[in-house]
Amino acid sequence: MKTTDPTLFRLRIDAKVVGYMKLYSSGLKEFSNDQFWWHGQVIEYDQKDQFSGQLDKNNRTLFEHDIILMRTASASAPKINCLVEFNEKRQTFMLVELDTNTEYELFANDLAIFHKSELTFVGFSFPEASDIYDI
Repeated sequence: MKTTDPTLFRLRIDAKVVGYMKLYSSGLKEFSNDQFWWHGQVIEYDQKDQFSGQLDKNNRTLFEHDIILMRTASASAPKINCLVEFNEKRQTFMLVELDTNTEYELFANDLAIFHKSELTFVGFSFPEASDIYDI
């Protein structure tokens, strides 16, 4: 995955999204409630999810812990439910099939493997939510 400046994060308190943060290599931080208007006023958070570098078919930014429907060119239906995860060992973002745990890298040499038309955001799967809500 190509590293960019700034790095974008989704900010949360437990499972509730409270805003977004841009972190620049200089250390400067900008905050937003909606990814549209950015300001220097700090938004309090206890968890942050990094932007994967990929958009979905509706131009929605996809972050780690997002659940998406993936459509492949070889089989337009059914769509596959996947989780966006950051793989520490490979240092890259992956799509992990929820049913089979099959992993797909999002990028190869900084090039997106999936076209955004093949990905649709459907929800979140925050690790903390299972502890909070007894899932």
